[in-house]
Amino acid sequence: MMNQEFEPACRRMEWLDPFYKAVWEKAFADAIPISGTFELTPRCNFACRMCYVHLKEEEIPKYGKEFTAKEWIQIAQEAKDAGTTWLCITGGEPLTHPEFETIWKELSQMGFFITLQTNASLIKGRMAELLERYPPKRVKVTLYGTNDDVYQKVCRVEKGFTRTDAGIRTLKEMKIPIDLVSTVIRQNQDDVMKMAFYAYIHGLSWAGTGNIRKSVRGADYDVQDFLIKESSREPGGTIIQSDPAKKKVMDMNRKPCMYCRDYRVGYWVLWNGTMSFCSFINETGLSIRKLPFPEAWKRLVELEDALEWPEECHGCTVKNECIKCAATLATECGSLSKVNKEFCDKVKNKVRDRRKIV
Repeated sequence: MMNQEFEPACRRMEWLDPFYKAVWEKAFADAIPISGTFELTPRCNFACRMCYVHLKEEEIPKYGKEFTAKEWIQIAQEAKDAGTTWLCITGGEPLTHPEFETIWKELSQMGFFITLQTNASLIKGRMAELLERYPPKRVKVTLYGTNDDVYQKVCRVEKGFTRTDAGIRTLKEMKIPIDLVSTVIRQNQDDVMKMAFYAYIHGLSWAGTGNIRKSVRGADYDVQDFLIKESSREPGGTIIQSDPAKKKVMDMNRKPCMYCRDYRVGYWVLWNGTMSFCSFINETGLSIRKLPFPEAWKRLVELEDALEWPEECHGCTVKNECIKCAATLATECGSLSKVNKEFCDKVKNKVRDRRKIV
């Protein structure tokens, strides 16, 4: 049970249909897992520099074991029985799961509102036929550039844009709704306006972000290798609100998970069987392999409700200006319960710099 009042995220979603808003409110009050994400696999046919999930096939056994189609279908049935209505299928690249076709067919017939998150490069032939027969409610496509040269720099593959563009066009021909999303790094920073224009001429929504987190899930990279300059980033991550006297950005009375729209209503099942409240966090200690879905969900909500900010945060002089969440603690500080000096110094320096500008 919650030990304090907190406004659910759906009340801030003016665009949300009143019916669905009422459903969300009820789910929030009763902690019903209406929104789920199944991360089918860490495999991918691309090798994007900033991906925190992707593993080479030979590396997978070091970090866990992928679920079979039979196991995913069983989890999906338990999730549906517990109240899951909206389901996102992602990866890695979900279409590279060895049994994707079986998983997709079975989940599609269960009645979920499914969003497929993909790089779209494999949507052809049998895969295109599968999606046409069992269409998702919408597809979220990762767009990393507008030509093959940029894709080579970002995704380290040949003809990446050509294949992605073909997949997008195939989805449009099938009249499946598409959202484009882009992670902006140093290697595609100069192509941002062209990505936005690509979305415009195709009549598609587009959202870009430069908020990159450190990987805590096995992916081997150094954030500094591709992080764009701080001055080029839009507010996000640890960028600071300049005038706390005018606007209080962080309320320390709210617990770390209370800023997430999935708080008490959403979850992730990671490819190795871990149930988490965030894709960046794998230290919940909850395994769907060992626990039935309802018990794992119950414990996840209890963990979210019990999670507190580190003691150092309460006495910090910039606590109302330091934009952070549970994922920030996990990726920047290596723990959900501690902050480190490096992170704190970085935030405080940014606060000082922003205050000088105002």
